[in-house]
Amino acid sequence: MKLALLSDIHSNLEALDAVLEALPEVDRILVLGDIVGYGPDPLGVIDRLQSVKARAVRGNHDQAMLDPGMLELFNPQAAAAARWTLDVMTPQSLRYLNSLPFYGRIGRHRLVHGSPRKPYIWEYILDELQALEILVRLGARYCFFGHTHLPRIFTESGEQIPEGTDWIEVPSAALVNPGSVGQPRDGNPDAAFAVVDLSRPAVRFERVPYDIATTQAKIRAAGLPEVEAARLALGR
Repeated sequence: MKLALLSDIHSNLEALDAVLEALPEVDRILVLGDIVGYGPDPLGVIDRLQSVKARAVRGNHDQAMLDPGMLELFNPQAAAAARWTLDVMTPQSLRYLNSLPFYGRIGRHRLVHGSPRKPYIWEYILDELQALEILVRLGARYCFFGHTHLPRIFTESGEQIPEGTDWIEVPSAALVNPGSVGQPRDGNPDAAFAVVDLSRPAVRFERVPYDIATTQAKIRAAGLPEVEAARLALGR
């Protein structure tokens, strides 16, 4: 089975469309949360994901649409963007976000936005010791996650930062983050995604350019924080 891993789209329709066009043939598209937030096209992104029958889990920015009290935990720019997003959401789009689980399963494997550890606190998986603690609890399975906007593989051997687009073989237990579709933060502005082949098993990380200028123009026209436009060109 081949799976496409998409995460942290953040209302960036141009980036999402570029990724969907670049995807190879896969059995399922998995979205690892933060469908909305930051960007100018939350409704368009939701419609597109529904049209391709993507299977998604809920991210913290998605949850903030359902629980605006969470915005107290956001930085001022993220909170301003989230309030704008909430103003343009429709009842249908809110129902869609509300239908998304916090945890998902694909066979014995897991998909989640931040971390599979409970209670769910939107944990960022960033270092090897933290990842090892999670892997010990996880057992012989994969967990596909997002939240950090950084393409990564964590195994019991440590952290691997992918370079290039070659297939990377993975052991029986691994944490795999495809990076961000709509707001990369690893210094590369191209939209990020990954493909997992469970039959090998192996993962391939991909990047695809998209029309950043159009997304930036939409952000500015909507009156969203300028930082959300500027950072797209930097991949930060």
